[in-house]
Amino acid sequence: MFIHPITARFTPNVNKHGSLKQNTNTYAQNPISFAGDDYFDYDGTLKKKLEARSKWDKFWGRGKKKAKQETQIELVGFTRAQSQIANEKEKQLEMQERLLAQKEETLKQEREKTELYKQQLKMAKEANEKDSIILELKAKLEASQKKAAVAQADYDMQAQRVEGIKHEQAILTKREKGKGWDKIAGHEDLKRQIEEAFINKLALEKNGCDVNLPNGILFYGQHGTGKTRFAQAFAEQAGCRFVEINTMQSDEDVIDDLHNELKKAKKAYFSPETPKKRTIILLDDFDSIAKLNQDEETLLQNKGFDFNDTNVGQLAEILSNCADKYKATIFMTTNHPRKVSSELLAGDRTPYQVFLGPPNPLDASKIFKYHLNGFTDAEIDYIRLGNEVGRAIDDGVAYSAQGIVDVVDYAKENKQGSQVTEPDLLDAIQNVEPDISKETFDAFLDDMAELRALYEGKGEE
Repeated sequence: MFIHPITARFTPNVNKHGSLKQNTNTYAQNPISFAGDDYFDYDGTLKKKLEARSKWDKFWGRGKKKAKQETQIELVGFTRAQSQIANEKEKQLEMQERLLAQKEETLKQEREKTELYKQQLKMAKEANEKDSIILELKAKLEASQKKAAVAQADYDMQAQRVEGIKHEQAILTKREKGKGWDKIAGHEDLKRQIEEAFINKLALEKNGCDVNLPNGILFYGQHGTGKTRFAQAFAEQAGCRFVEINTMQSDEDVIDDLHNELKKAKKAYFSPETPKKRTIILLDDFDSIAKLNQDEETLLQNKGFDFNDTNVGQLAEILSNCADKYKATIFMTTNHPRKVSSELLAGDRTPYQVFLGPPNPLDASKIFKYHLNGFTDAEIDYIRLGNEVGRAIDDGVAYSAQGIVDVVDYAKENKQGSQVTEPDLLDAIQNVEPDISKETFDAFLDDMAELRALYEGKGEE
């Protein structure tokens, strides 16, 4: 699981005549490197993954495809350095605490000045100094007292803000049974990254801080991996309004519904009943409306109509400012990331693009445990079950999160005793085929390979 832009630094644009410009691949002549000190060593990463296989996997030549797949997706995902996302929560809070420390120092200085003027005035009175000197010291003391009062108010306000942020962060990241993140088994690293990159900013906003929230977030991966479910859990965890728009209707109706929901989102944010409550709008199967068709491309090239009149053009405009203008973030899912116009994946429009693929063995074990809760008291090696379904990848197929649920359901229906046991589950794995076929798996890897070729300058520019 990675949070990153799919499109990297090359992004097709639209010229002043409304026609699409050609891609410019900035990686064509250079190694794949990014802002700061980050560098992705494709060959080195692949080598490490191959070396990490067990001795038996090496002996039998197993796991090569899995290692290549993981490395390929990591390459695509490396366009946004993970260091930009990691520890975002701590960085934001540290900044507010540093500001508090500065205000505390200012308050201390003003108090010291006030005390100094008090002493000077006392000494001047005791020494029977001239009235003009005493009046001057009184004026300085009064001015200093006013500054100290302002500094005290500033300090109190910032201290209240810091405590409020901590309180809101604790609420927004709290795990409650049957709510938010608790509805999603595993994926703990991804949950943490989303909390740090998005959810904790809501805590800052609720306490009067200016924040920069994403206009769009794209979840992509094979079918059944839980992208839609993750969107719902994400919105609930963040305490946001959640709206889903049906993308199976006509494109015009989708755009109309989106405009209407954006207006409602803005109204809800400024409503006294739901102050500063943001909205998550889900567009499932986003690729169905997010790509120019051949006729549109032809007309654009011939200047037959304006880019802004297309679905992609209207979506691009919405994704350019919906977080600020309408207080809403568009959450998009797709099984086919290459079918989404890269114009919509520009950094300012969709800065977070999240790969959610077949669960790894650890996440698979957690999915088994989650869906067996309350159905068995038997002793079960969930790690073994996770490893068993994970082996499917070596054959070019895979179990999605939904596929594992299907395995559990089969075991429940065909259990040998009163409770589901480990043998029941192992038998179910043998009888329930992986739901991500070789054809689907290979098609997705081909998309990733095409992206890799573009990044390395091997694709069309």
